Amino acid sequence: MFVSAWANANIQIYPLKGIFGLEQGCRTDPSNYEENGSSIVCDFSQAIDNEIIRKQAETLFLQGLKQGFGDQVVDNISQKTKNRTYIASLEVLRASEYVVKKDSTTEIFLPVTLSLKLTNVLSGEVIYSDSATLSQPIQVLTTDIDSPATKAAIKQKFQSTLLTLTNQLTKQLKSKFKVSEIETQVIDRWKSYLVLDKGFKQGITVQDELSSIDGDLIRVVHADSDYAVAIPILMQGRTKRFSKLSTNTRQAMNKPKVLVVDVLTYQGESEDLIEQIFSDAVGEQASFTLTPVNRRYSAMAQSISEQTALAQSEDINQRELPEFFIRINVIPVIDYQQQIGKITQQQVLHSEVFAEMIDRSGRVIYSAHATDDIKEVISEGMGFSLEARKEVVLKNALLKLGQQFQKGIQFTRSDLKVLSSSGHNITIDDAGERLSTGMKVHVYHSDKAAGRNILIPTWEATVLERQGARVTAQLDFPVNSSDRLPVRSGDRILLDSSAPVGDSKQSRVLCPSLHTEQVGEIPFDGFGPLIYHAFASQSKRPFYATGSGFKGQALLKDSVIAMTENAGFKKNMKVNFFVPKDECLQPVLKVEVKQDSITCNADKSNCDATLVMASGARIFNQKSEKIGAYGLQQEIELEGIDHQYRNEMYNIQMFEALPKILNQIVQTADSSQ
Repeated sequence: MFVSAWANANIQIYPLKGIFGLEQGCRTDPSNYEENGSSIVCDFSQAIDNEIIRKQAETLFLQGLKQGFGDQVVDNISQKTKNRTYIASLEVLRASEYVVKKDSTTEIFLPVTLSLKLTNVLSGEVIYSDSATLSQPIQVLTTDIDSPATKAAIKQKFQSTLLTLTNQLTKQLKSKFKVSEIETQVIDRWKSYLVLDKGFKQGITVQDELSSIDGDLIRVVHADSDYAVAIPILMQGRTKRFSKLSTNTRQAMNKPKVLVVDVLTYQGESEDLIEQIFSDAVGEQASFTLTPVNRRYSAMAQSISEQTALAQSEDINQRELPEFFIRINVIPVIDYQQQIGKITQQQVLHSEVFAEMIDRSGRVIYSAHATDDIKEVISEGMGFSLEARKEVVLKNALLKLGQQFQKGIQFTRSDLKVLSSSGHNITIDDAGERLSTGMKVHVYHSDKAAGRNILIPTWEATVLERQGARVTAQLDFPVNSSDRLPVRSGDRILLDSSAPVGDSKQSRVLCPSLHTEQVGEIPFDGFGPLIYHAFASQSKRPFYATGSGFKGQALLKDSVIAMTENAGFKKNMKVNFFVPKDECLQPVLKVEVKQDSITCNADKSNCDATLVMASGARIFNQKSEKIGAYGLQQEIELEGIDHQYRNEMYNIQMFEALPKILNQIVQTADSSQ
């Protein structure tokens, strides 16, 4: 049964005191950035480090929730109500300062983005998230920029912005939040597994946690079209009726789940905001479902245990990791403002973003790259600041990136047979090459229950190696710890995949101990991500994300572990990705201006030049010995370069030229094997 009314859904909302997002420090200099730096300026943190303002925000938050939901807003959480209680929290995603000088006056823009989330108190899953941005500028005399009066005006504006956004988001929650309650019942038991009468067509999906009115909790481990199989998490008796709350559409139910585990930034961008823009662009039409999580769940759980009678217990941090992961890499936006007339200027901005989808073995199954440009002529003292336009060009690039993921990935369900079992190893028939070394899979046993054929997931296993069409996997642990069932010939492996994986012995990876080598007089941030994307997207050989990262980027394993520690997933999970050993790649770039190639007009505002680029990758074996290299050298003729902005212009030209060159290198590398 689907129930759409809030009152009938019988859920509770607990408003969490405090404002999240400020715990990782702030940016002292609004114009100074570093990789993975704070998206919040210290002027904002100091402005709301004020008991009166925080109390006002808490009061607005509570009043707005109670106006919308009445007595469903509670001031405590107990063991009996925890399964149906959702945490309402406020989180600052970013707070910035942009200074635009206009002769004798200066405008200071102060954009703030605030988010309201509803989070499952037990799992950390976010069932609702909304954000709003407000930028209220102040105008001061240029000579007064650093005066106490200006500092006070900035403080007051940040405070009023926080209160305005709190009021706006809370009032919109009632109309925007659409929730349904899905009820199901136990129709049979198979050993210690529970068989439910609804499946993904009715809204029940894998990893759902269902609760009863008595506080019992079960987790779905397999969902077919019209039935599901669950295991007990907390069972006091033999309850038969369970339910879940859902904001998903039914079309999202039978899709692989994907988790964004890392967002790499360099200019103080909000990671949460980037993920939100990307997720919105992916949308509901994609062949996968993004798993929404609260990255600050651990801090929230601690705060909840301090504010309520609910102690942290064995029923939290129990979520399993999904089948796939996504990493996003945001290259610093290139921007400059060039004088082109007596009172006119041209603003030029260029954004490059990358993302990849990775399976549980660490193999990249999809890689995408998107760009966006803004070129706009403005009159002096008019138009938006470069900082404001940066946000626009980055958002446009992220929207394109998300749309590529929506259209570019198609999953198919594979049903493979277990040929034999010996000890902790099993042999699987995989003529279609869907399994890759290191991949995590589930073993299913077929049997009858409730008068129908059902599949029971019995073991999680890791793929060890391939010999032709036969794959060996190691049994890791039983899906249900109460049952250690033997694996038999004829048991099945079900998995979602996008394409044949190829031979893992031919796999490539960036060398774990060698970072990109780059020489020359022109700084360029994009080469590592560009060549990585070229090999991941264009090569016929498998490419793994388990090697070295880019500047400031955590290793894949560390990113996933961080999610298990902070976002409600099982703690102490063994995260073991496959790292190819036979050979690895070190990206190498040398770029310089060809000697005597520069010719300019008198004021150097219009120059011609020739760039010489040598790009490629060195190959190393497992002994760290260089055994070869792939590469090309190419000259790029440039015209109309303004000497003052030459590095920015060179960078844009290299971003345009390198993808074709690198694709040629990948083709050469594949053909040379």
